[in-house]
Amino acid sequence: MGKRKLPFGYAMENGEVKAEPKESNCVNWIYMTYNAGASLQAIASELNARTDVRYDTDKPWNKNMVDRILQDQRYFGDALYPEIITEALYNAVQRQRSGRQGVPKKTEAQKMIRILGGERAEESVEAKILAAMNHLINNPDTIQHPISEPVDQTCHFRVQRELEAVMNQQPIDEDRAVELTKAQAEAEYRMISDDEYETERLRRIFCQAESIEELSAELLRKTVASISVEINTVKLILKNNQTIEMSE
Repeated sequence: MGKRKLPFGYAMENGEVKAEPKESNCVNWIYMTYNAGASLQAIASELNARTDVRYDTDKPWNKNMVDRILQDQRYFGDALYPEIITEALYNAVQRQRSGRQGVPKKTEAQKMIRILGGERAEESVEAKILAAMNHLINNPDTIQHPISEPVDQTCHFRVQRELEAVMNQQPIDEDRAVELTKAQAEAEYRMISDDEYETERLRRIFCQAESIEELSAELLRKTVASISVEINTVKLILKNNQTIEMSE
């Protein structure tokens, strides 16, 4: 059995598979660090910075290499491979992996709610927003030109503060900065847009839409300026500055 055919952490010595000191220490550190809460990418980055031990010769560590090590049950020992980690640690890491993989990713609509509302929405809030959007789809005449009032600049200032905070934090989160820049542009546009024109535009959008079973990020983006939650009430501020409320 050649060295390249052995799992990382082992070496052949006098015809017997043994733990290779540097690599086995690395395996143990990977398991302990992941079990303590570090991400695959964070572990890979730390390995590239702190050691010259490589999973593949002349190739930097990446999260896929780390994940392959974390999946390999040979590390807690069998008839051929000596123990590098305990079975208890291996099982603990598998529970961690299962738990992290089980966390559902946010939908595009949920991301949009986060942008519009500035906070993570609970399922009950999402249900009220969905009900409000379907109400407008089925009753587009509900959309009325509101009485002219001073433009609410709360959304604009909130986005501006968030953008300034992102730009002042190093390293800059470029994706978030782009997202906030777009949100800021939309907020500024809303401050100078014609509410009467927006009312007609919104009616056309909802007239053309069909009832939805799940929230649409695109429909939210086109029609809603901001979302606020007050106890059991959800308020949608449409882009014509009209407020739509949904309560229990």
